[in-house]
Amino acid sequence: MKRWLLSVSLCAAALTAQTPPFFNGETMEYDISWRIFGAGKAILSLAHDTNVNPAVWKAAVSANSTGIVSKLYKVEDVFRSVFAAQGYCSERLQKVLHEGARYRDIRIEFDGRRRVAAVREMDLAKNQLVREAQNPIPACAFDVVSALYYVRTLKLETGKSFQVPINDGGHTILIDVEVQGKEEVKTPAGVFQTIRVEPQVFGGTLFKRSGRMQLWLTDDAALCSPSRRLAAAMRPPPINNPRTHS
Repeated sequence: MKRWLLSVSLCAAALTAQTPPFFNGETMEYDISWRIFGAGKAILSLAHDTNVNPAVWKAAVSANSTGIVSKLYKVEDVFRSVFAAQGYCSERLQKVLHEGARYRDIRIEFDGRRRVAAVREMDLAKNQLVREAQNPIPACAFDVVSALYYVRTLKLETGKSFQVPINDGGHTILIDVEVQGKEEVKTPAGVFQTIRVEPQVFGGTLFKRSGRMQLWLTDDAALCSPSRRLAAAMRPPPINNPRTHS
């Protein structure tokens, strides 16, 4: 069984709902490696849009393969999530996935009032509609990007678990998240005291393939200050060497 360990040093919450542990303009950049090879780069960025009422957060995640990995299997993926400034419930998600010959545009519109998520998937290589459907959701559901920001706002206690309702275009799934313990994480951006959590997203829940995902969230409210950037690391297979932006 392949084990993919995703280690991200992020802000765990000790702040109020009015002061989330992320901020307008936050950007995190990662170098991704596979075994001993440089595999690609990933960038997470966040903007607070107050020009709409109510205000929303807009998060973007891009992942691009590089080097020898790109020659074997080219990846150019972009995720764009819009979620509420209060409660962090998803409003929409767009995924543009260009992986090898596969080239898809997947859009999900979340309607919490009607409790419906509408998905539309296009094959951009063939200019062909792949699917169009509506699926029930709870009043507040998260997509695969907004869920990460939501978890950062929670009070995490070692040994306890919680659930996050995630919709990725099909049925909404309650993902169990284990709070496993505290750990010191060393990255090129610095050394961080963290809380390790593991969402159960593999093996038929969110993803069919087997594997593991683990997240390391900083256990220091001071790091949530807008004057500091967040560090991150991904470790294998693959390993991320983060660079932070000011």
